[in-house]
Amino acid sequence: MNTNIKEGKCVIISAGDFYPVEIPVEEGDLCIACDAGFLHARDVGVLPDLIVGDFDSLSEAGEIALRDLMEIEASDPQRIVRLNVKKDDTDTIKAVKIGLEKGYRKFYLYGALGGKRVDHTIANIQTLNFIKNHGAKGYIMEHDKMLLVARNETIKFHRGNTGYISVFSLSDVSKGVTIKGLMYNLEGGTLTNDFPLGVSNEFIIDEEAEITVEEGTLLITVYFSDEI
Repeated sequence: MNTNIKEGKCVIISAGDFYPVEIPVEEGDLCIACDAGFLHARDVGVLPDLIVGDFDSLSEAGEIALRDLMEIEASDPQRIVRLNVKKDDTDTIKAVKIGLEKGYRKFYLYGALGGKRVDHTIANIQTLNFIKNHGAKGYIMEHDKMLLVARNETIKFHRGNTGYISVFSLSDVSKGVTIKGLMYNLEGGTLTNDFPLGVSNEFIIDEEAEITVEEGTLLITVYFSDEI
């Protein structure tokens, strides 16, 4: 793995449900579109640095989509990374591996939820865990949602947030779970992966929220609301 750590972020646009949002891609960032995620990128005016996939879902989008891809491949073949249909890696986790190899340690995944198949959503949640296992930070982003993984650490949310936040144990057991600054708090509790005790908590707009897990891995899901 590349030990030359990049200061920027790796932005990955996958082929799941996508609400058009401004995707901030700055100098020093790496942007990778996964298969039909290329169409999401195109719709918001982003030209990815790389387009990765076996292009099965892009093929389902029709001839125009494939023509656009082929035009890019003809003019800039290094931008396209074609994968075999029969593979162990999903397109998204292959994109993560490329980002890790290039030295990126912060990943933002768009279009990583929903879609036609729930298994892709579950795979992308596991991808967050893969990112954490490799010493990096990962976030699944939507216009009103965010998912992240916490392991043996504290995650803080600034004041001013409204909406719902849920905490699930990805590991069999997560110990020393402390939740502060939310509607329902917890001090040094234990969460397990077979009972959703941490579902549907709420932000308090003038409180800084804090979630700590001393031993274990948590999935934190956030739904941001504009209602005040």
